[in-house]
Amino acid sequence: MTVALTAPRAFWRDTHPSALLSGLITMVIGWAGPNVLIYSVAQAADLSSGTAMSWLWAHAIFTGLTGIILSLHTRTPILSTWSTPGIAFLVTALPGIPFPEAVGAFITSGVLVILLGTVPALTRALQAIPTPLAAALNAAILLPFGFRALQAFGELPLLVGAMILTFFVLRQFAPRWAVAGVLVSGVAASAGLGLLSGAPVPVELTHPEFVFPAFSVHATVNLALPLTLLAFTGQFVPGFGVLKANGYEPAPAPILRACGVASVGAAFFGCHNLTLGALLANIVSGPEAHPDPAKRYTAAVWAGVFNIIVGLFAGTVLHLMGVLPTQALAALAGLALLTATASSLGAAFQGGRAGSLAAPVILLVTLSGITPLGIGSAFWGILAGLAVYGAESRGAKG
Repeated sequence: MTVALTAPRAFWRDTHPSALLSGLITMVIGWAGPNVLIYSVAQAADLSSGTAMSWLWAHAIFTGLTGIILSLHTRTPILSTWSTPGIAFLVTALPGIPFPEAVGAFITSGVLVILLGTVPALTRALQAIPTPLAAALNAAILLPFGFRALQAFGELPLLVGAMILTFFVLRQFAPRWAVAGVLVSGVAASAGLGLLSGAPVPVELTHPEFVFPAFSVHATVNLALPLTLLAFTGQFVPGFGVLKANGYEPAPAPILRACGVASVGAAFFGCHNLTLGALLANIVSGPEAHPDPAKRYTAAVWAGVFNIIVGLFAGTVLHLMGVLPTQALAALAGLALLTATASSLGAAFQGGRAGSLAAPVILLVTLSGITPLGIGSAFWGILAGLAVYGAESRGAKG
C-alpha cells in the first residue's frame, strides 16, 4: 500500500508544466500521424468503421495504461505505442484473412513478445549497443521529421514560416514554451489564412467491440511471425536506442513482457502489437520535457493520460485532427523534435572514436528506407553500424 501511494505523490511533486505540454504534443502528433493509418488498413481489408474505431480505442487505452505504469515504476520516460511498421504491413497482409483469425494472430504475436522478454541473451544484446551508435540511429529516425517540416514550408511558406519564426524567437527568451508557441501560432496562422477545415466535429464516445479469436496456421505464419519481427526490429530496437541516446537505460525484459501482456489484452478488441515508442519518445525524454532528466518520466505519464482521454473519443479526435492543415502538423512535429535531433547528432559524432564510420553508416542505411526480407531499415541500420564498429575495433586491436 505504501508503494502504491508513493508513486502518485512523487508524480505530482515531480511534474512540471513543460512535462504536461510535452505529453499533450506527443498525443497530438501521434494521432495526427501514425494513428490515421488505420483507415488504410480498414479500407484494404474491408473492415467496418466500428472495428477500426475499436482498434484505435484499444491502442489508446492499453498503451496509455502501459506507459503510465512503466514510467511510474521505473522513473523513466517510457512511451508505449502500437507497431507502426506492423500497421503498414497489415495494409497488404490482412486482406483475405478473416478478422477473428487475425485477432488470434495478434494474440499469438503478443505471447511471442512475452517469451522474447524472458530470453536473457536478447535483453543483454539490446543493452550492449554503444551509446554513439544508439544516438546515430535516433538521429536517423528523427531527421525525416525535419525534412517533412521543410517540405511543408515549401508548400505553405506563410503558415510554416510563422511557426518557425515563433519557435526560434521563443527559444531565445522562453525556450521551454517554444513548442507551445508553435502550436498556438500554427492554429492562429491557419485561422488567419483561412486554412482551418470548417467541417463539423461530432463529439461521441467510442464503443469497443470484443472479438472472439480464431487460430490458424495460415494466420500465424502470415501475420503473427512477421508482426513479431517487425515489432522487435522496427519498434523495440530503435525504442531502446532512443532511451539510451537520451541517457536512460531501463532493463529491457520487463518492458518487453509488459508490452506483450498489453498486446494480448488489446488484441481481444482488434488491435495488433503494442510496443515501445521510438519516434515520439524523443518528445517525452528530451530536454523540453522537463528541466530535470530524473523527472521527465512525468511527461510520459501525461502522454499516457492524454492518450486514454482521446481514446475514449477516438472518432471525435480523428475528426479534430483534420481541422488543421497537414503542413501545420508536419511543422509542429519537426520543430518539437529539433532539439532532440541536434542532441542525437552531437552524441553520434562527438561521443564515438575519431574517424569511425559506424555512425554515418547507420544514418545512411536507416534513411535509405531499404527493407530487405520485409524488415525495416532501422534494424538494418543498427546491424550495419554494429558490423562496422566491430570491424574497426578489431582493426584497432590489430
